[in-house]
Amino acid sequence: MSSPKKSTDSQLPLSHPIDVATIKPDGLTVTFEASESEREKLATLFDVPAVVKLRASFKLIRKGSRVKVRGDVSGVVTRSCVLSLEDFDMDFHEPVAVDFDEKAETPRDDDSDLEALDPIIDGQIDLGALAAEFTALSLDPYPKKPGIVFDYREDDDEKPPSPFSALAGIKPKS
Repeated sequence: MSSPKKSTDSQLPLSHPIDVATIKPDGLTVTFEASESEREKLATLFDVPAVVKLRASFKLIRKGSRVKVRGDVSGVVTRSCVLSLEDFDMDFHEPVAVDFDEKAETPRDDDSDLEALDPIIDGQIDLGALAAEFTALSLDPYPKKPGIVFDYREDDDEKPPSPFSALAGIKPKS
């Protein structure tokens, strides 16, 4: 008797699972756009005013127990400027290159010379979670609206008088 598959849709704001067994020898191309409700959930997760558009395009190539995922994630995110506090839309584009393996260990130590492989869980790779991860990586932690310049001066920022300016007043005139 087989156990039912765990549903991750309710846990993740963007989920697009792919069964590894469906990847043909010549590969599999997957392209999708996040729905309005998925974008709203991602905006809440990323603590941004809005995710206006999110598009992901991937090519999956399977060799034995490994799957190479190559592609990109792009879209538009509304951000709040850290200087003016105005909202503005910012385009993003992140290239994706991740390798998965059925036998992958969950986190490797940082001293490993080998690049860590992501695990294939229950025979699936969630491309939605991967797209969300790379979207998060594209977000500037201190976004500035184009054209906004940081120019801070206090009233007493005038140039302090030179220590020799008092001497200039007593200099004899010739």
